Amino acid sequence: MSSRAEGLARLELFLERVPLYDKTRNYDRPGHEGVSRLSPWIRYRVVTEEECVTRVLERHPFPVAEKFIQEIVWRTYWKGWLEMRPAVWERYVTDVTRLKDLHQNKSDYRAACEGRTDLPFFNEWVQELTDTGYLHNHTRMWFASVWIFTLQLPWQLGAAFMYHHLLDGDPASNTLSWRWVGGLHTKGKIYVARPDNIATYSAGRWTPKEDELARDPQPLPFDGEVEPTPLAPIASAPLPHGSLVLVHDDDLSADLAAEFGSSELYYAIFEIPRSEQSERIRAHVDLLRSDTLKRTGGRLINSVDEVVSLTKELGVKEIHAMLPTVGFEHTSLMDLASKVSHHGISLVWHRRAWDARYMPLSRSSFFRFWEEAQRSLQ
Repeated sequence: MSSRAEGLARLELFLERVPLYDKTRNYDRPGHEGVSRLSPWIRYRVVTEEECVTRVLERHPFPVAEKFIQEIVWRTYWKGWLEMRPAVWERYVTDVTRLKDLHQNKSDYRAACEGRTDLPFFNEWVQELTDTGYLHNHTRMWFASVWIFTLQLPWQLGAAFMYHHLLDGDPASNTLSWRWVGGLHTKGKIYVARPDNIATYSAGRWTPKEDELARDPQPLPFDGEVEPTPLAPIASAPLPHGSLVLVHDDDLSADLAAEFGSSELYYAIFEIPRSEQSERIRAHVDLLRSDTLKRTGGRLINSVDEVVSLTKELGVKEIHAMLPTVGFEHTSLMDLASKVSHHGISLVWHRRAWDARYMPLSRSSFFRFWEEAQRSLQ
């Protein structure tokens, strides 16, 4: 999973299985052949959502590919929803810090994180997640439901635990999926893990007993409506010849030249600290950055001083970059922008045409989003 070439190869391989996706996607079987396993590349935009949708529609008619395309654009929906409601993210980050202080020494929380609960199936999910950095999406829903309603642990700590281990961990998708399971995304609507559903869609690998799971769970106390704030418009004019482009972990595709019709760009890859994630994830992102370096012939930098030095070397006062979406990368890069501004350097943000087209549609539910989005996808 270390390069764009490997991600594209996996996409090409999966194209043959797209017609079966609708019927196989919910089954968690060993090897996970029913799903694409593209998320560790899409998460860092080494392979983009638009590329996936374009390649699938080149091979299959829309009705055949619709369910797979829906799953691809869920990520865009989540990103757009959180981008227009950053206060939800800020509250989550604050809650995680507070709740970790309260629970870090509690036996039930430690048992859940270490896979030592009285629930063998949950312990196996913890083991797979920590050993591989991956869980099937259906199993992520079961995991979150059991964590919240059966183990009765704070959803924020569950989301943070999963984000710490998932190779494809995305601030928006992960945080908002947990909120959805608990009844906070769509007020009062929860996802309940049922023994028969787990047994059916694990093909009998896990067979919880009725009394092992919460039978009649109630939604978490609602934390209030957050009205969306429209996305700020961002100009997308062609970049000047010889511009300096800063590539970062939230978008390692390094295709600003193609996106904005420019050429002769100089690339720098900015290394963002990932202390909130596992060593496995840090190694994965390191390899993806190295691949981006090879593809661009750029330079790896990791400090304000290096950024300033590079702009002086190139004789520029502007740095162009894709706007990071709300999350840890966004926080790091906004801090960088503030610090380099004291040296007379401006970070000029750009938004992908895909994001500019679809993120503003994330005003309410996914299905309203999908009603509008599919018109331009077909």
